[in-house]
Amino acid sequence: MASGGISSRQKSCNACVKSKRRCDKQIPTCGNCTKKKYTCTYGGQLDAQSHGNSAGVPMSLDSVVSPAPTPYGDGFALNDNGFPAAFDTDIGLPDATLPMDSALESFLDSMIGNESSTPGQSDLQRENAQIEPTPVSQSLSRPDYSRMRSVCDDYAPWQLADPSSRIAYAMNAFKTLHATLARNNSTMYMHSHLYVDNTPRCILQAFSMCVLYTNQTEATRGFVLKILHENVNDLKQTASGTALNPQEKLARVHAMIVYQTIRLFDGDITLGQQADNDLFLLEAWNGELRKLRDNLDELAELDAIELRNKPPESWERWLFAESVRRTYVACLSLRTFWDLLKGRTEEDVADPDNWRYIHRWSLSRHLWAATNSFDFYRAWKEKPMWIISAFYFDEFVRTGKGDDIDDFALVFLVLSFGINEMKIFCYETSRRLIT
Repeated sequence: MASGGISSRQKSCNACVKSKRRCDKQIPTCGNCTKKKYTCTYGGQLDAQSHGNSAGVPMSLDSVVSPAPTPYGDGFALNDNGFPAAFDTDIGLPDATLPMDSALESFLDSMIGNESSTPGQSDLQRENAQIEPTPVSQSLSRPDYSRMRSVCDDYAPWQLADPSSRIAYAMNAFKTLHATLARNNSTMYMHSHLYVDNTPRCILQAFSMCVLYTNQTEATRGFVLKILHENVNDLKQTASGTALNPQEKLARVHAMIVYQTIRLFDGDITLGQQADNDLFLLEAWNGELRKLRDNLDELAELDAIELRNKPPESWERWLFAESVRRTYVACLSLRTFWDLLKGRTEEDVADPDNWRYIHRWSLSRHLWAATNSFDFYRAWKEKPMWIISAFYFDEFVRTGKGDDIDDFALVFLVLSFGINEMKIFCYETSRRLIT
């Protein structure tokens, strides 16, 4: 009989059983617990330190933090090893441990090490959350965006009617944002898990608007546009001039981009003018994101091996940071495309200097497509990734494949190289067909 009257054939320590590791059964502390600095107990024993802690980690009141939110809701808690707490139940397994190869063990070690002291998504929902300010980036000149500038310099209105033109492909990505969000609950710059918990009201309204607008009929169009008008006014009244936390600042930009793309590309003159009038507000809100943004200045200097050895603190924090980076670039691009359609020159644009600085983001479909922490860290360890600076894709073109490209990257690769060229690249490197 084990301590406390619980019958068990368990010989390994409690921490090794719960984390499914091979225990060397050393007394008083096994090798794994010594390495991890866990409290080592055997046979289902509990002490004051390990009670309520699935890995036996000593806890004090100062170390208690709110559990990181999960995609399954607040009631589905994760234990210290990143697995559902329901799996922590001791079912009295015999003393048998699964063989684990050293590579996988090292991989799991790195995951557990990263998540043990990770700030949760809730940090981004505090009004006084501290985000590292973005350093002043290197100033660029017109030739630095030569591939992208040619799209603007060579633009002619007829190109929008040619599906093989670079500008038509990119513009279509923005025209169909509402349908993409309604169908996938995500866009090329807004991850589907970004607002799983504590979804801001403006995101719920924007999503509802996308569903309504996508499915409008002649009979319902008037009512749908009335709701659109009310939603825009509500967003401007509730999200302007108030103290917002980082997540709310990102959410208001996401909501406004939805409303802007609907109104800009609907074809209705009044809607188009209303959207044009609100461009300055969207720019101002997007400027706030630049203050929050981690522009990857340090990671951009690393080679592939060094980058792989510097995983982010948590998947949730990476999702937020990457969504900020992509949203900022998408917002600048939307404004540039609209100015192009309106025939505005650089002298007419409120802030033409936005493109004078390096804007970075991560190119990796494997990282962006991950839907949980395990898949994300596995992709970080095993799959290729690139830090794109100022739309320089040279390294990716030399070493990447079609399967590495997500929708956000594809838009800017098409703008840089052309739609037919990217079709050939994706098919020859991965047998991937793009439309």
